[in-house]
Amino acid sequence: MPILELQLSNASGVPFYRQIVDHMADMVRAGTLQPGTRLASVRELALQLQVSLITVRRAYSDLEAAGLIVRRQGQGTFVSDDVGVAATKRAKNDAHDALKKAIERARQLGLSDKEIESIVTNHIQTTGSSHV
Repeated sequence: MPILELQLSNASGVPFYRQIVDHMADMVRAGTLQPGTRLASVRELALQLQVSLITVRRAYSDLEAAGLIVRRQGQGTFVSDDVGVAATKRAKNDAHDALKKAIERARQLGLSDKEIESIVTNHIQTTGSSHV
């Protein structure tokens, strides 16, 4: 079980649980924490980081909801074997949100749906389809 090098900051204004979530998610996505890696228990991580059990429970719950970790009753908490699936789902959600905002902005600028569709289609065609 790896010792997580998490540095929490009081000065950042970001709640500790969110700092834990962000840092661990980055480590999972970067491959620093490999799928199947056993993580510290809630109690162990709380002691290591000198935060409350509630803080770590909330962070682990958020990470589990994001599909990055799994809890196995009686065995512990592990990096999910389906991290790639979770990352793909997140990427699609992020792309969807970005496109939705872009379409809303184009409509605010007075473009018709047909004009927006034409712009998107032209952009897809000129950038290629290497990411399909």
